[in-house]
Amino acid sequence: MNNRTIRGLDRSVKVLTILVFMIFSLLLFRLWYLQIIKGEETFEKSSQNRTRPLWITAPRGNFYDRNGELLVTSRISHVVSVVPEDIEDNPYVIQFLSQVLALSEEELFQRMEEGAKYQKDQYIPLKRDVDGVAVGQILEAKLDLPGVVVEDYPVRNYPRGEWGAHLFGYLGEISEQELAQHRGLGYRLGDAIGKTGLEKTYDHELKGEEAVRIWEVDRVGQPILVLEEKKYVPGHNLHLTIDAHLQAVAEQAIRDQLAWAKTQTNPQLNKANAGSVIAIDPRNGAILAMVSYPEYDPNQFVGNISSTAFNELLNNPLNPFSNRVTRGHFMPGSTFKPITVLAALEEGLVKPGETFNCTGVVRVGNSQLRCNPPHGKLNVIDGLKNSCNTVMAELAFRTGPDKLAEHARLLGLGARTGLNLEPTELEGLIGDPAWKRKARGETWYPMETALIAIGQSFVNVTPLQLAQVYASIASGGEVYTPQLVKKITTAEGETVTEFSPQAVRKIKLKPENLAIVREGLEQVVEDGTARYAFQGFPLDKIPVAGKTGTAENKGKNDFAFFASYAPADQPELVVVVVIEEGGFGSQAAAPLARKIYEAYFGIDRAKAATSQRVPDQMDLLE
Repeated sequence: MNNRTIRGLDRSVKVLTILVFMIFSLLLFRLWYLQIIKGEETFEKSSQNRTRPLWITAPRGNFYDRNGELLVTSRISHVVSVVPEDIEDNPYVIQFLSQVLALSEEELFQRMEEGAKYQKDQYIPLKRDVDGVAVGQILEAKLDLPGVVVEDYPVRNYPRGEWGAHLFGYLGEISEQELAQHRGLGYRLGDAIGKTGLEKTYDHELKGEEAVRIWEVDRVGQPILVLEEKKYVPGHNLHLTIDAHLQAVAEQAIRDQLAWAKTQTNPQLNKANAGSVIAIDPRNGAILAMVSYPEYDPNQFVGNISSTAFNELLNNPLNPFSNRVTRGHFMPGSTFKPITVLAALEEGLVKPGETFNCTGVVRVGNSQLRCNPPHGKLNVIDGLKNSCNTVMAELAFRTGPDKLAEHARLLGLGARTGLNLEPTELEGLIGDPAWKRKARGETWYPMETALIAIGQSFVNVTPLQLAQVYASIASGGEVYTPQLVKKITTAEGETVTEFSPQAVRKIKLKPENLAIVREGLEQVVEDGTARYAFQGFPLDKIPVAGKTGTAENKGKNDFAFFASYAPADQPELVVVVVIEEGGFGSQAAAPLARKIYEAYFGIDRAKAATSQRVPDQMDLLE
């Protein structure tokens, strides 16, 4: 081999060496770039290609009554979840799931699209609380359904159905707006979240900590095995002030009363179709029973409620979603009269023994206020007992609308009570000349003062506010924040938070004035407008104090009220009943309150009841 050939080979080797070096350098640089610079990103993408995280909701905390009786819990069901990227181009899977889950293909794509915004390459729940037949069909076809999994899933269970619906509330799928509001608190799109009631008020405490299961999947998204799993932590439990027995009595009593009203020929009664009941302990503000009727079954919202069923509830003219105890806005009628009497007494504008002459008509300018039948001579105690409009109008004229409104607000009207329950309670309204001038640009008329005194015109209260007023009278001026939750505990029973009664204020009322009002309220039940409803009740052992009310409502029948407490000498329980379009409070509302007192004090109704008779005119004053 000559020198020229050797030199040529040498140059070729050098070029080849340089090329190999450059290639290896590029490979090393690429490896360095991928592993060091882009290492985490590359690893994440690689992991996503072979793993799929599945988030599993924890069982929500239980609700218990004051005696430890289980009211609301969770049960195990099934959820079907998919990874959109694994099935969106597979028409067979889409068609199969649409048929088995009874969801249109449009709904399926919509749910996957919404989920993919927040959870890319993760399992998105398509449907919860899936029945056993559908689960069986999916499991049988599992090999043909890449990207689809069926998992055990805890769903809410309300064993008593409609019972306590407005108190407990219901769950629904979290919206994008709610997700934004709860960002950073462990919520995900597709989660169930409290929409109303205690479920919403204490949602974060009830939800617990979710589990996560990391699946290894093959190239088409078929799960192979579980790589990693974190167990869930159950939500905390709520221990309520509610007495399950008393709640059950109130629930049944309002249904029975409305059913009875529909059988009556009296047009003032047979249109009654809604109402509310609140029972509260005046010594600490604990709510023992709360009923708003009509109700709804919160079990309907477990899984996915159909649009038809939801629209039926939404379009119901009686508005079953509304909690009438906290958001019912009513003129209270004659249940307001104790405030009128107390205001006049506290202002020193009437003497206990002073008499008034009721002729049946109060004339104010060109207007008149009737009182039927005429009561003749009577004092302020008699005025409460017989619910005399003449006495109340005279006391209101002496006191004036400003002072009357001031005392009503002092007792808690026109403001929220502070109850912690969603949706937030309404404030109510106590009108006065300044309010009318500002809100309506109108002058206050003298007749409006008389109307306010009997709970009409510019006065609106919620049943809860009315209960707080009577609790204040019963307790001697102590005002407590109404309370529904006694404590929160872990699933193991350890106390997380304990709630003590909260005294809001002490109203300075002269004992002698309070005694007069309380005597008048006791006389209402013993010998006044509520005597018919309490015939046979052992008033000698358990005296009841209360006030009937009948409030006019434009375009509707009168609303019936009864606000009360017992025992009158040492009050333990306040009960307020409202029957919408029920007519007279003595006939429609007071009998319902009696049933609650019988249940609370353990009175044998069979022994206490007397033969029913047709009430006379005096029985139907209010």
